[in-house]
Amino acid sequence: MTQARIHELRGYEVGPVRAELRALTVRDDREGMLEGTPYLHRRMSLLRIGKAMAADPHLYVHGLDALRADAESRLDEWLPRETVHARLTSWWLPEGITEPGHTELSVMWFQTATQDPFARLAAIVRPLDWTSLAGFAPFED
Repeated sequence: MTQARIHELRGYEVGPVRAELRALTVRDDREGMLEGTPYLHRRMSLLRIGKAMAADPHLYVHGLDALRADAESRLDEWLPRETVHARLTSWWLPEGITEPGHTELSVMWFQTATQDPFARLAAIVRPLDWTSLAGFAPFED
């Protein structure tokens, strides 16, 4: 496991806001799947994404609309095998917040094993609006 010191965190531009990557996980989205179809895989992924979005209101799922459309049209092509989940934080605070804390945004997407998740993250978040997607997280004692 690679560890980074606080000053060594990867930074990303999310719209006009500078954010730091706090966690990035890559997992095999078909792990434990004994059999199925591309349609079933999409339906199960949508169920899992729905639960994740209910648990984290500041989760942005890249390509969600296309995934929903593919499931509705019963597309017979497999999703990329890897699911990537990144958590970013920033010192930017919404106007009117006076208590100590930071803002957070989680980002999720599907990709192939040959893609660089760090470069893909940079491409995904660059056009996003941090100020409308991120949520405030107060510091806890």
